[in-house]
Amino acid sequence: MFNEKEKNNRIETLIGDKCTVIGSIQGEGLMKIDGTIEGDINLQDDIIIDINALCKSNINCKNATINGKVEGNIICENTLTIESYGKVTGNITVKNLVIKEGGILDGKCTMVMSKEPSEILS
Repeated sequence: MFNEKEKNNRIETLIGDKCTVIGSIQGEGLMKIDGTIEGDINLQDDIIIDINALCKSNINCKNATINGKVEGNIICENTLTIESYGKVTGNITVKNLVIKEGGILDGKCTMVMSKEPSEILS
C-alpha cells in the first residue's frame, strides 16, 4: 500500500489501529495513522492516514495520503492524495490534488500556486 516515496521515508510516528488519541498533535517526521485521532494535527512533514483510520481533525502538513476517513479541514503545503478508500469531509487547501477512483472529497477545494503566472512567463 506504500508508494515509492513512502518506502524511502522512515515512519517516525505510528498511531496503531487499536489506539485512540484525544488532543492535538504537533511534530515532524513521517506519521502514519491506523487508529483514531480527535484533535488537530500539525506536522512539518508528511502524514499517511490508512484504510481503517478515523481523524476528526484539522490537518496541516507538507503532504498527505488519505485512505481512511478525515472529518475536518486539510492544508497541504504540496500534495494531497485521496486514495480509493479515502474520504475527506471538509475544506482543503493544496498545491496539488490527486483523487483516485473511489476516493471522496466532500468540501471546498482551494488550489494555491507557488509562483504567480506572470513570474513563470518572465
